[in-house]
Amino acid sequence: MSAIKKRKQCVSKEKTRIISSTRSTKSSGENYGQIIPMDIILEILSRVPAKSIASFRRVSKDWGFTLSSPHLTDLFLKMSSLSPCLLFTFHAEGKWSFFSSPEFLLTSDKKYSSRVAIDRLSHVPIDYPIRVCVPVGGLLCSKDEWVLSKKKDARMMICNPSTGEFKLLPKVKTSRRRVLTYLGHDPVEKVYKVLCMTSCERPYSQKAEQHQVLTLGTGKMNWRMIECSVTHYPQSQDSEICIDGVLYYLAVGSGSWKTSMMVCFEIRFEKLKFIVDEAFKDIKSPSTLINYKGKLGILHPNASGFMDGISSGFVLWVIDDIENHTWCKNTIMFPSLWWSIVAQTRVDIVGTTGDSEIVFSPSVVSNPFYIFCYNMETKSIRRVEVKGFGPVTGQNIYIFLNHMENVKLIT
Repeated sequence: MSAIKKRKQCVSKEKTRIISSTRSTKSSGENYGQIIPMDIILEILSRVPAKSIASFRRVSKDWGFTLSSPHLTDLFLKMSSLSPCLLFTFHAEGKWSFFSSPEFLLTSDKKYSSRVAIDRLSHVPIDYPIRVCVPVGGLLCSKDEWVLSKKKDARMMICNPSTGEFKLLPKVKTSRRRVLTYLGHDPVEKVYKVLCMTSCERPYSQKAEQHQVLTLGTGKMNWRMIECSVTHYPQSQDSEICIDGVLYYLAVGSGSWKTSMMVCFEIRFEKLKFIVDEAFKDIKSPSTLINYKGKLGILHPNASGFMDGISSGFVLWVIDDIENHTWCKNTIMFPSLWWSIVAQTRVDIVGTTGDSEIVFSPSVVSNPFYIFCYNMETKSIRRVEVKGFGPVTGQNIYIFLNHMENVKLIT
């Protein structure tokens, strides 16, 4: 049976139809129904907000079935990728809250400052602070529950910020106090997988053990062990990124020689690869991994630690060929206006937009709250005020670029 035929059967099961009624102008007063082709219906639905799709699913069983079709999920994600968002998340007042703003709103005709209003997406009730993995394909995974909640039975959580749907993952079987977590997506098989490893921490010695993988969407989820041939420990302050089915994160080798390396986890085949290069020693912490025009990129400050108005600049690494260790290193110096705009605000590197702008942000919510955008092409700097968080201050905030709305059901 062809893929097209299967899709048509899926979306038309139980003769699910949406009828547009028009009233006749004739004296008989009869009503005429016009059947809208399902492909057009799904095309229209792919352009409405994700949280509206979540509401529509509750209208009836027919609507729930149609709006949960894989075709609509794929089409919605494709449309969403054309208009990425900024995602803001923090924990306050007993809930994990999510906000977003279209990324294009960062672009402004104003030379030095502008303002954006954010939209509240959803929230998840949770009674302790959270940390989160970098979002992948519109989904988020929490991490460090054992440390932050101080509960032995704490469990990781997968969440869809756009719909507010969440699901607790099975507890990782380990006696270790900490579990390191990453979320990845394979675009070929269209599956999401969670990679975790237990953390063995001793004075002057850290290493990751018991590498395990869980696949979402399989009904009954189970952790399964995978092999790891190189003893290493992720640089926990740094970020990770998933590009074309490969999850990347920076790590150091365990033992007396602290070898710097890039770890590559192939989502589809569940294989770990390690790229060791002397150049990695020059990458300072904290660093941010980015998708730079389809290539793996790394951003980090000129000097280790936080950045503020007196920081001189940052470094951008672009990896042209990771297998052959081909790198391009660019040092970017801030214009003199950087100090005037940023002043004493402590900021971290969030990442880069599709318009070659580097975004910087404080790590704590304040009122007013500002993010800062540096354009590498025009060498200009702008301050953007973010409005809409409400009366909250002091919470740790996580900000992500290039976030895509997703209507995928978490199963």
